[in-house]
Amino acid sequence: MPYLVAGDAGGSGRGAGSRLRGHALVDAIIATSRHLPGLSAGRLTVLWYLVPAAGAASWIALGLGGAASRATRVVAVVAVVVALGSVAAIASLTGYARLGPGAWMALTGAGALVVGSWVLAARRGTQDPSVRMAGRGR
Repeated sequence: MPYLVAGDAGGSGRGAGSRLRGHALVDAIIATSRHLPGLSAGRLTVLWYLVPAAGAASWIALGLGGAASRATRVVAVVAVVVALGSVAAIASLTGYARLGPGAWMALTGAGALVVGSWVLAARRGTQDPSVRMAGRGR
């Protein structure tokens, strides 16, 4: 059941709709009346478009606030939630093989932003003065 999209039974990679990616895949899911409970066609489309919006917001927050800013960290968490939700919803309806490289790139980018803003940027330098500045002004 979860692998039937536009006439392709079993996720074999053959049949009508077997090479669909992106919005064409979402349209095919909607056209074949595939759905998850609580996820209508409109919600699926909105979720699909939130992925690039979260990616753009992450670049803006990173550029304006830096990696350690609160805004970047919030956007990083939102980007991970949106990317995971979108991949989980589409994959449950069509199978992971149909997602293509864009979905995995979105997950990788969101994960990299979380690691960069929560782990790497959170490391603080030592409180000791640097070697070059230790004896100045005294």
